[in-house]
Amino acid sequence: MKSLKIYIKPLSSFKTKFHSDTLFGQFCWMYGYLHGFNKLEERIKNINKDYFIAFSDGFINDLLPRPLIKPYSFEDGELKNAKEYKKTEFVNAEFLIENRKNLNDKSIFEFCRNSKIKKEEFSNTLNILKNSINRISGTASEGQLYNLEETYFNDGVNIAIYMKYNEDIVAKDELLNIINQMGTLGFGKDASTGKGRFKIDGGNSSITDEPEELKYFEGANAFMSLSHGIPATYKDECDCKLNYGKITTKFPKHGGFLSNAGYFKNPFIVYKPGSTFLINDSNRVKEIYGTVLNNLSRHGENHVQGTFLMPFFIKI
Repeated sequence: MKSLKIYIKPLSSFKTKFHSDTLFGQFCWMYGYLHGFNKLEERIKNINKDYFIAFSDGFINDLLPRPLIKPYSFEDGELKNAKEYKKTEFVNAEFLIENRKNLNDKSIFEFCRNSKIKKEEFSNTLNILKNSINRISGTASEGQLYNLEETYFNDGVNIAIYMKYNEDIVAKDELLNIINQMGTLGFGKDASTGKGRFKIDGGNSSITDEPEELKYFEGANAFMSLSHGIPATYKDECDCKLNYGKITTKFPKHGGFLSNAGYFKNPFIVYKPGSTFLINDSNRVKEIYGTVLNNLSRHGENHVQGTFLMPFFIKI
């Protein structure tokens, strides 16, 4: 498979986060509209064996998630910084690339203590109150307010997305064209009202083939996930095992022409980016780990959730 890193430029506010499974889902809908859904179903029929495409989450500028590895035992004079460090979500990608051959929590802590990253430098998130609508009467329900988050990115902020794709199925130019169309039509919630707009940032530096972040190196015995993913659990398919990680529960919805009725899928638990996994067999290193889920939709098993694990290889 080929690897690709792109920078996209936000053109509007966003109500949906750049999660890997959401990017995968919207890409598949676009692919189906362009090539027909029969062809799409062929591509995803055996997707756990014949990889089609996989995405990472979207990361601001040159940041990556903080790796969750064996915790550092803080000394007395460091306790003041320890609480703040545990809240740290992102680390400079260049630092992780330089230190991934001997990665430990102490070196990450020392780096983060000297280079603090504040979300306010890159984006602002507002809480928007909405009325709950009674679908029978078509009116607002009394006392049924709910909250939605809307993210506004600051000027000069780009979002980095990593991809691995099978060039025999989808060519690079076609892939980039679909990504641009996703940005034109809008990504995620309320795209019809102008939310979720983006474009691939101009210039040669906005597109990188075979980026360093996705390269394997000799001696790597683990990887950090760059995506929301689930490891394969069946004995004959299990390719990695959890080292340290964080989980979250997702409540996915259908997109495309299924977004109007019966659009809820079953909830599922997934590992967040930054979770680390040990490689089971160093002689059989894979380009993509994890598995997709195909039992979440009442519309059938041909509706899948792209819960691959995009690996950033490390040695711990």
